Amino acid sequence: MKGAKVVSERPHASISTLHKQWVKLEDQHHRLAIAIDEARSAGTDLAPMLQRQIELLLEITSIVAEIRDAPATTTEEFMALLDVALEHELDLACDIAYYGPGDYPMTARLLRALAGVVPGFEFNSLRRWLSLPGQFEQLMGAKTPTTPIRDESGAIGFGEP
Repeated sequence: MKGAKVVSERPHASISTLHKQWVKLEDQHHRLAIAIDEARSAGTDLAPMLQRQIELLLEITSIVAEIRDAPATTTEEFMALLDVALEHELDLACDIAYYGPGDYPMTARLLRALAGVVPGFEFNSLRRWLSLPGQFEQLMGAKTPTTPIRDESGAIGFGEP
């Protein structure tokens, strides 16, 4: 196949590294899907765009398989695993986008608490799906402050400190 890349020969990478690659590819795919919709409306030849979409989906599928099988040991790696699962196993991100963040108060509480554990971590699947103004902020905002707490064993619990 012309232009095909073999992505399975990549050396074993951490889930965090693979997650960053997945985020870039998913963002590219999202932008391309929007461009395809616009091009379809304009009557543009879609063949090159559709070919690129196929290539992106193959790369995404490969990385998701690597993430699924990679060992997770850190909190960030488990959060990256959750982010990918939200997109590829649960369809939860699109459900939250469709029904609205207000219909998922416990999930919102959990995701807010987890996002607070690893500074700078963003649930890409949620950011991409919750694209209407204020949706992502409503889900991830701190309406009800919930602080992740570590007990003596290092386990994380949720609640007021």
